[in-house]
Order: sequence, then structure tokens, then C-alpha cells
Amino acid sequence: MHSLQDAAGGSLSATAGTEFAERAAVVARDEQGAGVAGVTVEFRIVGDTDSRFADGATTATATTGADGTATAPVLLAGEKTGEFTVRATVVERATLPGVDHRATVTAPPRADALARAGTTEPTAAVGGEFAERLTVTATHKGAAVAGVALTATMIAGADSSQAADAGPYFKDAQGEPVRTLAGLETGADGTLRLPRMYADDRAGTFLLRVTAEGGVTLTIELHVD
Repeated sequence: MHSLQDAAGGSLSATAGTEFAERAAVVARDEQGAGVAGVTVEFRIVGDTDSRFADGATTATATTGADGTATAPVLLAGEKTGEFTVRATVVERATLPGVDHRATVTAPPRADALARAGTTEPTAAVGGEFAERLTVTATHKGAAVAGVALTATMIAGADSSQAADAGPYFKDAQGEPVRTLAGLETGADGTLRLPRMYADDRAGTFLLRVTAEGGVTLTIELHVD
């Protein structure tokens, strides 16, 4: 064979934590420009990245087909953003120039809106349990966003960001009342279903505030009769 050429048709890009839609690919050609079959190609991830091929490795091999093309396995974007290279070389042909594919991992878009699914007012009896578990959706320009970090707080008042010391609550792993839940995250469909909520011995209207990373908030009224 005479040369190795890019067959991917552009750079590779993906959001952190997702699968690259494109795959690195090359074509081996002879001196007349025809594809060469049976050539073993190594694809290697080069650079400061935690992105990996689907099996968790940083290298993979593929053999060119009848048209001379070899395609790398699926590439999974890590959590580290930035650029790296997927380098293709012919095995045991160190002097033959390889092909570099530039790959970019971008940060997930931040949510610009939070919305609650459903319209039924969350209501509970004094000392009881709210019948409905609330579901919150995070979106960016109308599209659902996965992996958005959320915090849910039973706030002391509309103008407060502090957790209330009475009123509705969640339960921690030990079954104890808590009024702030941190470390929550939307799923692949951009939604989060909050844990069950409970009422203490106080009746009235209370506020639950869900805050997304970046500062977008959603405030929901809770009614205890």
C-alpha cells in the first residue's frame, strides 16, 4: 500500500458523558489510488482526555475491507472537556504517515428553564404524606437536558434561599426529616422525579424551590390542610 487517508470527513465531537455520533475512519490506498483490503490499522487516543473506546481502552485495531476502509470502534466522551486526537496508523509500517482525527468534548448545556410535569396541586393532610411525587424537567432552548445538577429545598419564604425549619419535608436514608436535598441530577430524558414528601403538624401553604446548576429556579407551592 502507498498511503493512508482520512475517510471520516471531518472532526469528531460529543457532549461530555455521551457517545460520539461519528467514528474515526481511514482508507488505505495503493499507488494507483485504489483501496487496499486486509490492512491492519491501529486507532490510538492521544492527548489529555478521559475519553475511551467502548471497551474502555485507548487503542483499537481494525482491518480494511474490500474498499480499503477501516473504521474505529464507537468512542465514548469522558467528563473532561477539550480537544484530543484519534490517531490512525498502519500496524508494522512505522514510516508511513498516519492520519489524525481531531476530537472535541464539550460541556453539557446548562438548563435555562425548569418546569414541573403535571398541574395537580401538591396537597397533604397534616401529619400525612403527599400523594404525588413531583417530576421536574430541565431544558435548554426547549430541549431536554440530561445530567443537570439540581438542589431541592423547602424554603423559609419566597424571598429566602434558606431551608425552613418546619413544614413539609423529605426523608433521609435513616428516615429522618430533611428539607434540603443536594446532589440530584436529571436523567437521560432531562427529568428528575423527586422523592416522596411529607407534612408535619403545621397546616398552610409552603414553598419548594428546585435550583439548577447555573442558578435557574422553579418554585412550587405545597398545600397542607
